[in-house]
This record gives sequence, structure tokens and C-alpha cells, in this order.
Amino acid sequence: MQMSQIIVPRLFDSDNVYVFQNSDGRLIFASPFEREFTLIGTVTNEFTGDPAIVAMRGADVSYLCEAVSRYFRERVAPADVVRTVSGVNLTPASARRGDGTTLFHARRRKAPLITMFGGDVTTSRLRAERAVTKLTPFYPMSPPWTAGAALPGGDFAWDRFDTEVDLARDRWRYLSEAQAQRLVAAYGSRLAVVLGEAKTRGELGPAFGPELTGAEVRYLMTREWARFPDDVLWRRSKLGLTMPAADRDALAAFMAGVNDPPRPG
Repeated sequence: MQMSQIIVPRLFDSDNVYVFQNSDGRLIFASPFEREFTLIGTVTNEFTGDPAIVAMRGADVSYLCEAVSRYFRERVAPADVVRTVSGVNLTPASARRGDGTTLFHARRRKAPLITMFGGDVTTSRLRAERAVTKLTPFYPMSPPWTAGAALPGGDFAWDRFDTEVDLARDRWRYLSEAQAQRLVAAYGSRLAVVLGEAKTRGELGPAFGPELTGAEVRYLMTREWARFPDDVLWRRSKLGLTMPAADRDALAAFMAGVNDPPRPG
């Protein structure tokens, strides 16, 4: 099943997510996205073929624009769309919604094989734990433990977010409010590993656009397995929405240098 959404400039200032029913009975949502944008979706279609080349159809873009325009004062046109988001989720009919399906194969003298289909991002941690549990007869494993463990950097209560932002701005005084909010949301208590003891923004290395710095890129490459500019701009963040083309080229050159550092002559 192909699922597609569109991203447009921000339509409203609140943090609310709006869900409304279109004239054909489908439910459409409009959600705040990356501070300056609104995410609108979702259109679903049957899909066959290579999921690597999935793309949103023009008719679906127009459909979402027309649908959301019925409910907001500001009319949205296809020309307002800054990016489309499409993906394919392979979910067998027998799968429980959200959990997906897990297949396990183990033969004598063969390595065990786990195949997972479908599932939502909200259950990814649970599915990973189930997969590891399947392997306990074959490899030394600890008992399940993730249910009570915070994600990396998330070891503080949700209602301390604003406090963490204030602490970050006290320590790294060159951060604006918006910059501190983005960094704390992305890295939490690991922010000190990203920014280190830098006293000025210049000490963080080259700047790529208004927010991304060399220090953050190096962190993503060494700690979060980013290899290419798209890993940084779209998969680890959504900074690609606002980064100028020239800065993207500079980012690519910088990452190539980190991937292939100069060797002594």
C-alpha cells in the first residue's frame, strides 16, 4: 500500500492537529511540521513495483490541496507544495494493524532468518524486542529490557523539555530559542556530545544553512551512521526543507572529506 502526504508553508499558528472528513468520506489531517510548515495527508493507493521508485501522483497532490482548502481560510494550491512524502508499507492481510508480521525460519546448520513486514513506527521498539527474543536460543542475549529504558538522550521527563532548552541556552549562549528547541528535541541529554565546549558558533565548524553546523554533521556521521547528505537533511532531520542548494553542495563536499580523510603523504 502506497501512502502519500504533502508539506506546505504553515497554515496555522497553534500546535493542534486537525482531522476533518472530506466530501468523499476520507479522513484528512493537517499537522504542524518542523515549525514553519504543515503536513497534510494521507492518500493511500494500491501499489505494485519497486518501492525504491515510489512517487506521489499529481492527482493525489491536487486532491489533498482541494480537500484542505475546504477547511482553511487560506487556499492551498499544488504550487504551494514544497515537498511530497511517499512510502510503501507491505502489510499482509493477516497482520495486526500497527504490529506488522514477523516470520521466523531456522534450519539445522543454517543461520536463523527473521523477516518482518509492515508495522507502524510507534511499535518499532516492540517489534525489535520481539525479533531479538526469537534469537535467544541461538545467541547469548539479555532478557527483554527496553520497556523501561529511555531512548538515547531521552532520560528526562517530558515536562522538563522547556527547562532543558533554558539550560542549553545558558550553557551555549550563541543558540537562539528556536535553535535550542530543535537541538534539544533531536538530541536531548546528548546535546553536550554534539556541541562540546564550543564557546561560539564559529567553533562548531562550517555552517550549512541557518542551523546545521559541522559539529552536528560529524556527530551524526560518527554516532548515528549518517553517510550521505540525504541522511542528514531528511532521515536524521528535516533541514532539507530550508537549506539553500549551495549549502547542500557544501555539505556534500564536507561529508566526503570526513568519509575519506586526507592521508599523510
